[in-house]
Amino acid sequence: MDAFHKSTKILIFSKGGFPSLKFLDVIGMDEITKWRVEEGAMPHLSRLKIEYCGGLTTLPNGLRYLTNLRELTIRRMPRELHHRIEEDGEDFYKIRHVPSLVIGEPDDL
Repeated sequence: MDAFHKSTKILIFSKGGFPSLKFLDVIGMDEITKWRVEEGAMPHLSRLKIEYCGGLTTLPNGLRYLTNLRELTIRRMPRELHHRIEEDGEDFYKIRHVPSLVIGEPDDL
C-alpha cells in the first residue's frame, strides 16, 4: 500500500506518529524537497529505504532520533545528498548510529 502520493513535496513525521511502524520505503518521490522527522516519531522503525527522490538534497535531522533503526539503504539519490552522507560529510552524524548502512551510487537526476 502506498501511504504517500508521489507528488508529495513535504514529509513530516510528528512526535508520536506511526508508533508501530517497523519498515518504511520512501521510493520514487521526486517532488520531495523537505523532510522532517520529529523526536518521538516512528519509535520502532528498524529498516528505512530511501531511493529515487530527486528533489531531496539533505537528510532530515530527525533521523538521529530513530534509535531503533538497524538498516538504512540510500540509493539513486542526487549527488549532493551522497556527498553530504559520506563519512566526512556534513549529514553523516544523522546516520552514524545505524549499524547497517547501504549507500548505493548517486543518480544524476
